[in-house]
Amino acid sequence: MSLKKNILKVIKFNICSLSLISVFFSCSTIRNSSLNQQGATVSSVKFLSEYVIPLNIHFKNTVIGGLSGIDYDFKNNQYYLISDDPSQFSPARIYTAKIDIKENKIDTVKFTGVKFLLQQSEKKYPKYKFGVNSKADGESLRYNPKSGNLIWGNEGERLFRPTDTTLVQPALTFISTEGKFLDTIPLPAGFVVSKKETGFRKNSVFEGLSFADNYQTLYASVEEPLYQDGPKSAYKFDKALTRILKFDVKTKKNTAQYAYNLDAMPVQPTMENSWNVNGISEILAINNHTLLVIERAWAKGYDDKTFVRLYLVNLKGAENEINNPSFITNPPQPLKKKLLFNFDTLNMHIDNIEGITFGPKLPNGNNTLVFCVDNNFAKNQTQQFFLFEVIP
Repeated sequence: MSLKKNILKVIKFNICSLSLISVFFSCSTIRNSSLNQQGATVSSVKFLSEYVIPLNIHFKNTVIGGLSGIDYDFKNNQYYLISDDPSQFSPARIYTAKIDIKENKIDTVKFTGVKFLLQQSEKKYPKYKFGVNSKADGESLRYNPKSGNLIWGNEGERLFRPTDTTLVQPALTFISTEGKFLDTIPLPAGFVVSKKETGFRKNSVFEGLSFADNYQTLYASVEEPLYQDGPKSAYKFDKALTRILKFDVKTKKNTAQYAYNLDAMPVQPTMENSWNVNGISEILAINNHTLLVIERAWAKGYDDKTFVRLYLVNLKGAENEINNPSFITNPPQPLKKKLLFNFDTLNMHIDNIEGITFGPKLPNGNNTLVFCVDNNFAKNQTQQFFLFEVIP
């Protein structure tokens, strides 16, 4: 979502590569192993490497960019990625990719396939236009190996202009790996987009998804507070409360909602701007009651920098706020969170991180985390991938 300044980097190609610049191949592989999601633990994480791909490269007549969600298929050693392109550069789509790791570093990223997201009508999503109430804005994607299907989060739209109004309801939609519509999860009460200041804010909806409980549970995070839950995060204001929702995958019912306390904006924006934001950009379950939560902030005047922090959040014993219609009227007890990693400590350019997944195990048996950046197809942004080691 945020705009940042691009730092040019040199992309190193493996000598065994026979590809063009738009696709990256590698001779090396790493031992693959399933994550025991039931009992995984994380005490800390360690940065291993960064990998950058060129801006707006082409693959099978599509433009690669806007990578807002990533998930790893352990069995087939491949990644699924979703682009948040609302069919402006290419039709709304998901990619498959291989990310090869050599000597604890990302060696190459190779895109292997692309599938277009289909509406219930089995048609592709049209190019987004103001005043037309149809928009695909893919912000998160998760693969379910038990069903062999995917779920993606559509952020929808809430836009008022003097000439027109655009209202597109957000959605959590099950699809096949071919992009075919299968089903959708009904929105809970209070979560619809409307002309009134209730429900979701613009560009602040379902940014994060994660399965848990052996894929029987789905968690979905809301980037910023609902209107009825109070003001957004701001400089020196650390009381903003957003929500993390719990769904039963089989029944598609919302069974719980939790209050999540966002950090204050880390810096003072130089001017008011709709892109001034601190919110949840993605979540990842590490076991049945613990989530990794990415908070991502951007402020006008700091265009070359994104502020990213990774938190450990415990849901055990948390208060269920599903029957609380307003955090303003009924202040909740927020989830407890612990700072796991501050990307500022890397002392390098960090762009708009919006995706996280567990990757393959390292030779020492530890899990990996792979992060991806949404570069917004912007010339002043960098399409990065990051590799981290998980310390149990």
